[in-house]
Amino acid sequence: MTTRIVYADGPSSARVSPADVLAATGRSGPADVMLGWTIERHPWVDDPEFRGSTVLAGYGLGRAVNEGRVTPLPVRLSAVAPMLTAEPPDIAVIAAVRRGAGFTFSGAIGWGDVLARVAAEVVLEVDEDGTDLGGPLIDGKIAATIVRPPAAVTPPAASRPADAIDLRIGALVASLIPDDATLQFGPGGVGEGIARALDRPVRIWSGLCTDAMASLHARGLLSAPAIAAYTWGDEPIRSLAADRMLELTSTTITHDLSRLSAIPRFIGCNTALQVGLDGSVNVERVGGRVIAAVGGHSDFCAGASRSLGGLSIVAMRSTSARGTSTIVDRVDVVSTQRSDIEVVITEHGIADLRGISDQQRAERLIKIAAPEHQPDFTANA
Repeated sequence: MTTRIVYADGPSSARVSPADVLAATGRSGPADVMLGWTIERHPWVDDPEFRGSTVLAGYGLGRAVNEGRVTPLPVRLSAVAPMLTAEPPDIAVIAAVRRGAGFTFSGAIGWGDVLARVAAEVVLEVDEDGTDLGGPLIDGKIAATIVRPPAAVTPPAASRPADAIDLRIGALVASLIPDDATLQFGPGGVGEGIARALDRPVRIWSGLCTDAMASLHARGLLSAPAIAAYTWGDEPIRSLAADRMLELTSTTITHDLSRLSAIPRFIGCNTALQVGLDGSVNVERVGGRVIAAVGGHSDFCAGASRSLGGLSIVAMRSTSARGTSTIVDRVDVVSTQRSDIEVVITEHGIADLRGISDQQRAERLIKIAAPEHQPDFTANA
């Protein structure tokens, strides 16, 4: 009989292998494994015999996905919890830290709270040296605890530092942010560029809280505790939690469309692999190679586009690492529909897509493409 195992995700997710999970619960036989956002490459995932699925490809799962051993599922983050509720797994595997006689989540909740409640059994990988960031206690039938090896407790650095292009993009994003805004943005150079460009107090409501976001508190620019489902960082995150300026919660809250739409002046700022001339966005794959997944992109873009005084922004570099244009005639796959994208920003300017036709959208997007690629679009227009 096949045992269905689902791993809670995030930068601090469990490293224990499915074989050790089965052994800890007294089970044997084959396992059907589902993973989420996995940062580190685990030896058992890189095993040529391993097979599984994921609701968020990329990072530590990239090679396994592109080798065809891990199947990416086209599921937005807000839909993962209902999916798990409809089909509860046999075992949930969750990274944890101790709190008194109980356990809480280690650095990320994501959809792990729902996973713990609906799974038949829960296996905890306990980080004895981990920091309690103030999340809720884990509520579920805990069948076993496994101590995380000390050598495996530190996740990799969140991103490279912002360069001049990232800072230029960040400044353009900051120029559109109104007073008393609530922001969502992600990791990476562009995210750091946005954080460094901010010069007025903001609120943070995001899927992920990074060191760059946490630095806003040290600069006196965080007007309320940052709300996030995941954290990815180091000392700035721990300091934020110690100052009670971090509220770690579930994706059932952070990614809920009704909640997002109800936040006044909610500015969702996301990036992309490609933006088509109609405004459609691709965050998943290019040329058949899977790079990332839908994740929370479509959730936040939809919520921001419906917020009173809000704005749905896609901010990206005009060229990829391979030198190709990130603005294209048509995207390889539509991850977020064009009606939820209001502004696109590159280092070459701002394309405001609100209230204009498809032809006007194309014209404005071509103007912010890399200059060396603009003649190609003009010839095809």
